Amino acid sequence: MTKTSFNIVICGGGLGGIAAAIGLKRKGHNVTVLEGSSALNEVGAGIQMPPNSIKILTEYGIFDRFLPFVTRPKNIILRRFDTGVPLSTTPLDPDMTDSYGFPYLLIHRADYQRLLFEAATDIGITYKLNARVDRVDDKTTTVHLTDGTSYTADLIIGADGIRSKVRDTAVVTDETVLPLPSSNCAFRATVSREDMLADPALAHLMSDVNSNCWIGYRRHVMAYPIRNGEMYNIVMSHPGQASVGKWNEPGSVEEMRNHYKNFDPIVKQLLTHVKTVLKWVLADLPMLPKWVSENGHVVLIGDAAHAMLPYLAQGAAQAIEDGATLAELLDQATTNADIPALLHTFQKRRKRRTETIQAGARKNGHIWHLPDGEEQEERDALMQARDGHNPDQWSDTEFQRWLFGWNAFTD
Repeated sequence: MTKTSFNIVICGGGLGGIAAAIGLKRKGHNVTVLEGSSALNEVGAGIQMPPNSIKILTEYGIFDRFLPFVTRPKNIILRRFDTGVPLSTTPLDPDMTDSYGFPYLLIHRADYQRLLFEAATDIGITYKLNARVDRVDDKTTTVHLTDGTSYTADLIIGADGIRSKVRDTAVVTDETVLPLPSSNCAFRATVSREDMLADPALAHLMSDVNSNCWIGYRRHVMAYPIRNGEMYNIVMSHPGQASVGKWNEPGSVEEMRNHYKNFDPIVKQLLTHVKTVLKWVLADLPMLPKWVSENGHVVLIGDAAHAMLPYLAQGAAQAIEDGATLAELLDQATTNADIPALLHTFQKRRKRRTETIQAGARKNGHIWHLPDGEEQEERDALMQARDGHNPDQWSDTEFQRWLFGWNAFTD
């Protein structure tokens, strides 16, 4: 039997939306991506690419595009905030490839989006900018844009982030879903390769390539090289507030340095090279009652369904998993009438996994940010026991195997 081709509209052209479009287009569907911004606008920060997402990019036949732009770290090293003494080490290269078949990599977020965009447009996906969603009509499966344009489809996918219009107007309509801001914000900044190599105290961070994370009371600093070593990426979590859903709010360099004045001298020296800084609030979503609309032809993926805190570096990876699973399931449909049942199967396949990862990210945030004292000392002892059990979720053998070894196409 000839496979059925559906008309699919994806609201949101970020990493999850474009990756889902690629997965669906490969199955023969007509895919249009509606992006509200006026340009591809991912800015200023590195992002981690774990094996579970690289597996999908490889299956899609596009992973080779990323190789010139990635950095391959040896380890994730959790360090004591004030001394830099290692507390827990998660081996990455070659261990992740040996264990899960795929590496653990680092990339600039803007490169990630651009490479996905180029892969999508190369295979004929329609990507429309300045296409801001006003509302979605579930009964007619129609997206209405703020400029009066509308798109009717067999399936609408809400990949439009933590403040999703698709979610609020078509899926969870009997309550207001508000993001859950954590008590922490994050600063993000980059330092050029030249500045790093010119500073004798920092040059080793560019040659001994690791993801270093200094953890302390309510604060941590995660730092690693990106763009194949062209720049050093720094993300700094600290108590504070910023606008939910905004990624490019300017921050104060002076305030940033003050937050970390008691940290390892290496961190303090690193921050002397930061010229500008951006900040955003760290937030996730409460557990949603459902991801599929009443009519069964609108579904949520990525942050619209399960926005999570960044302490497991799985937000983008889970959005990409969503798209892969959805495309695989939709391949079973022979008529439009099959879509609702398959979307509910998708929800069942994905919801518990993503909610478990949401909880794991919250747990990691708690574990990293303990004040000095008895619980912190117990944490450090458990981390250094190296017996396969680890309060840090990245290094816990059982959790890591479930997290990174997942096959979104079949599991």
